[in-house]
Amino acid sequence: MKILIDDLDDPRLEPYRDVRDRDLRGRDDLFLVESKRVVTRFVQHHEQVHSLLLSEAAFQNMADVLSDLPEEIPVYVTSLAGMIEIAGFRIHRGVLAAGHRPHRRALESQARLSHLAQPGRKRVVVPVGVTDVDNIGSIFRNVAGFEADAVLLDDACADPLYRKASRVSVGHVFSIPWGVAPDLHEALVWLRELDFRIIALETGPRSVDLRTLTPGNRDALLVGAEAVGIPDAVLDECDEVVNIPMALSVPSLNVSVATAVALYEWNRDLI
Repeated sequence: MKILIDDLDDPRLEPYRDVRDRDLRGRDDLFLVESKRVVTRFVQHHEQVHSLLLSEAAFQNMADVLSDLPEEIPVYVTSLAGMIEIAGFRIHRGVLAAGHRPHRRALESQARLSHLAQPGRKRVVVPVGVTDVDNIGSIFRNVAGFEADAVLLDDACADPLYRKASRVSVGHVFSIPWGVAPDLHEALVWLRELDFRIIALETGPRSVDLRTLTPGNRDALLVGAEAVGIPDAVLDECDEVVNIPMALSVPSLNVSVATAVALYEWNRDLI
């Protein structure tokens, strides 16, 4: 439903006000999405959409996307200059959206990833302690690009619904099934009950060349932040530990790059 905004102090615009300051403070019940490509992917999952804030030009350009939105979802339209004043930063494309944040209990529910119990080939990426939002966004994009089935984050990872994470993912945080594991040990036990092989991407004495490992029918790949890696206690729970062979002068790759390399290697039999 299109709603023209003339008064920039309109209280209905509160979710969009001073965006960068609110990013630092966090948002308890809403999250923001920006850019046409990301918002387009987001509105395809409109059960989460709270509202949109668009410039007049963006409203015209996104007519085909907006036609699928339920009528009760407000689409606020104002000038691009007005959007910049409301949001507090330069918005080049004039496209913002707000979404309802899922309850924490829902994110932690195994039912959120119930499709993993279905028979057949499955791939799950499990980031461990990855706190950088760019890396989280990139991991989701890699998972989409190499057609893995889900992302299961431990409790220390950055929020995939953070504005920058969803932008870096090009909106794939809304298309890839994901959940949060409040207890990583219990999550690994659950995956093993579903016949997943638990594999860590990490260097160390147990680690073998990734290329020597035959892809399994059901694999869960654990990846850690490059500064700290995957804790030893978690490695002890893994069935296999693999590494990416590289120059000795470079001890590690960025976690999202390493994830992409591993997923590519495992998909070679499908390419």
